Amino acid sequence: MNLNEFTAQYYKGLSATVYKDPVPLDKADTALVLIDVQDQLTGDYHKAHLKEMGFDVTGMEPIFEEIDEFIGSALGNIEKILAKCREKGIRPIHCKIQSYLNDAADTGRLHKSAGMLQPPSSRESKFLPQGVPKDDEIVLTKTCSSVHVGTQIDRVLRNLGITNIIVVGFYTDQCVSSSVRDFADLGYRVALIDDAVAAMSRERHDMAMNGISNIYARSETAAELLTRLEKL
Repeated sequence: MNLNEFTAQYYKGLSATVYKDPVPLDKADTALVLIDVQDQLTGDYHKAHLKEMGFDVTGMEPIFEEIDEFIGSALGNIEKILAKCREKGIRPIHCKIQSYLNDAADTGRLHKSAGMLQPPSSRESKFLPQGVPKDDEIVLTKTCSSVHVGTQIDRVLRNLGITNIIVVGFYTDQCVSSSVRDFADLGYRVALIDDAVAAMSRERHDMAMNGISNIYARSETAAELLTRLEKL
């Protein structure tokens, strides 16, 4: 046995003690948290953004198509989960990247350094059709990765009596991972829906899931979650 094999077995055993069973689902204490379901994810956006930055995108169309294919699969599952949660009375909470000011001067250092300036009027800040909030649903904005660092979500959840969280959204290796770790450290039980979250690439998604699944969150598929929701 080498170190990689030992470590895999160690964490497999540890996960059985942290999450013996799926995260309970009850509209009284469960919320659906949707992270950054925004236009900035699409292949078309990346193409336009690269052009604006002066990059030659000739020959890159297959890459943009692959982005849309991978992201689109997760978006389809997000749309189904959101609809079912609404039907069953589980409250959605929408989190997105957006500054408060029109000049985005309030953007955090990391996002500002990366050129992620997303004022309220920007294309990037708009929700994708699969995750558009309804008028009576909570929307929180941030200019950083974790929803806990960037918003008052912990206070909102505690005021609502929420102890169990369903997490969907983007990107697995960035905002999703940061948020899930913080949820766990703050005492919430987290259901992370493996095929309703995604990174820019499958490789980055898989690496991120390997680091957080069944330790910081209980991982399950959209089909498994939807079957459990249907029974409520």
